[in-house]
Amino acid sequence: MKKHFLPQGVNWYRANLHCHSTLSDGYWPPARLRTEFKNAGYQILAITDHNVLVDHSDLDDPGFLTLTSAEYDVNDWDSHLPPARPDADPWNYRFHNTIHLNLFSKVRHPAGPPPARDTIWGFQHNCFDGTPEQAAKKKVFSHEAVNEVVAKANAAGFLVQLNHPNWSRNVREDWLSLRGLWGLEILNYGADVNTGGDYCPYVYDDLLNYVDPRIVPTMGDDNHNSGGSRHGTFGGSTFVGAASLDYDSVIGAMERGDLFCASGVENPPRFLAVYEEDGVVHVDCTPVSHVQFVGDGRRFAAKHGEGVTHAEFPLNRNDGWFRVALRDDRGNVANTRAYSLLP
Repeated sequence: MKKHFLPQGVNWYRANLHCHSTLSDGYWPPARLRTEFKNAGYQILAITDHNVLVDHSDLDDPGFLTLTSAEYDVNDWDSHLPPARPDADPWNYRFHNTIHLNLFSKVRHPAGPPPARDTIWGFQHNCFDGTPEQAAKKKVFSHEAVNEVVAKANAAGFLVQLNHPNWSRNVREDWLSLRGLWGLEILNYGADVNTGGDYCPYVYDDLLNYVDPRIVPTMGDDNHNSGGSRHGTFGGSTFVGAASLDYDSVIGAMERGDLFCASGVENPPRFLAVYEEDGVVHVDCTPVSHVQFVGDGRRFAAKHGEGVTHAEFPLNRNDGWFRVALRDDRGNVANTRAYSLLP
């Protein structure tokens, strides 16, 4: 008997879960973002402006959905590294600790102000709307402060995602300290095309093993489109398997982990089915060059070839969970979430 891990009989919608508009430090206004992403074949967009939560449902239509969301950051603006040169910009993140979080509202129209406003201050962004007294207040960076933000966001009805740990110069102590995460941005495409270092499956496995095996991976662009450029845009996608393109169905699917993520501006690799039958995991996918199996018992396996569309991996009693990754001959990747094998 087959046990399907990817949901069957659903619609798969392409989403960008991280982008910025003129409401914070992006170049395009929200309506332009909608046009650009819809024309590029996306059906879901989360406009995650810095430290502001905005309902963009006015941009929705039967074929396109926006998610009410924001990117929040916890920073230490007391320098922990001395500037390299006397003329160095003291506001540069090189000299400060930071952890960035995306918050996705579980309801279309959340009540009240954005959660955790009293714990984070968007000093570096033009969207800060506090008083001068609040702006002068220093928030000492600590893992407790970050977890305070996560806890308040969870209590207010938000899914919380850790963003771009490489860009943030996070270290292992940072991500292993976090509690209450829903997701990890396993690829930040906008940063990766510039740094080559923001695809981080090793961080995902670390979180699965030592924090919570239910955390899901996502990919997003984090596009700012400076000067109107599309550089760093349309390359990081999360595919959500939902019954229909309405807010409750999509956010419910995200919360359950009915998703996979993939990179690539054109024709990113996709999973078609992942299921277990008679102790063997079967993977069906679009043509790729590598299908990789990762188990938590430090066990790895892969099938390599040209135009691979199916792979099989026997389960092992040492695996409490497994996940699957794809890679095509253009270097694009795709990842499932981790699936539990425990009773």
